[in-house]
Amino acid sequence: MTLYADNIQSEGESSSSVLLEMTFGFKTSQALFVAAKLGIADILSDGSKNADELAKAAGVNSHGMYHLMRMLVSVGVFSVEDNEKFCLNSLGKHLRTGTSDSLRGTVMAMGDEGYQAWGNLLYGIKTGKTAFNHTFNRDFYSYLKQDSEASGNFNEWMKETTREWLLPVLEAYDFSEVKTLVDVGGGIGTLTAVILNANPKMQAILFDREEVVVSAQRVLEGAGVADRCQIVGGNFFDAVLPDGDLYLISRVLLNWDDIHAIKILTNCYQAMTVKDRLVVVDFILPKGKMSPFMGQISLNLFILGGNFMRTEDEFYNLLSSAGFKVTNTIQTRGPVSAIEAKPA
Repeated sequence: MTLYADNIQSEGESSSSVLLEMTFGFKTSQALFVAAKLGIADILSDGSKNADELAKAAGVNSHGMYHLMRMLVSVGVFSVEDNEKFCLNSLGKHLRTGTSDSLRGTVMAMGDEGYQAWGNLLYGIKTGKTAFNHTFNRDFYSYLKQDSEASGNFNEWMKETTREWLLPVLEAYDFSEVKTLVDVGGGIGTLTAVILNANPKMQAILFDREEVVVSAQRVLEGAGVADRCQIVGGNFFDAVLPDGDLYLISRVLLNWDDIHAIKILTNCYQAMTVKDRLVVVDFILPKGKMSPFMGQISLNLFILGGNFMRTEDEFYNLLSSAGFKVTNTIQTRGPVSAIEAKPA
């Protein structure tokens, strides 16, 4: 078995130092989480501050803050001036709240519940069971229902990664002839809003659980597309809304095993006519060489929900089992692909 570690080691860097850097990686991610949790980037938005000033604003220990900030400066997240005042830089700005390039929600979600669940990876590998369930005594979505902060971080995580990972889909797939898009499991509407903005004549139906879509109106209004999007709460295991000519399933099937995934697809099939199209946007497990990022995504799916990233053939089998015929598979410049299918 080949591990594909090509090009990981830099010239002049020993193999032991590379392994140690990997081993200590969680320390950096936790320092980032603490900075995000304390809102340090927001505090620094109005100007540089020393450790005492930062600690007072955040309500924490000054000595601890000083060493936290020095560590984050050492990895380039913040900068320090000659007078030992800390300030924002191009990396640290991504930890601000509510900005167009913020990654704070992602850092919060990964650094809190995600970090704890990854601590039980060994349990998952040994048993084949879900590490998140073992860690929190409930499944991921049940946990989000009872923890508003975690739910908010999750929604921001999905919003931020939509911007970072899914926007290349707009470049790769032609939505121009679509009259009504049905976004199945579309969350709070981030991707729907982007697609509507790029296609001014399109109408859309955003369909997801009631407790999820309750936050969608604000997103759609902020994007200026609320008048072209109907928000509907429901369960895609019961039925999927009719009257669309393109049904979009973006980063949904990865959360479910084959039985549940086929049920979602079957409900889409039953809502569609022979002229309609289905587009599945998802991560596809590559054959052969794989990037560390894709490997982490696959394990993260397993830790949070007990599933792994699917191969292209596995997606084709799911679609065929639900009555679809694949018409095209489109690679994007991002990490996700688009699989187009029609009712067979």
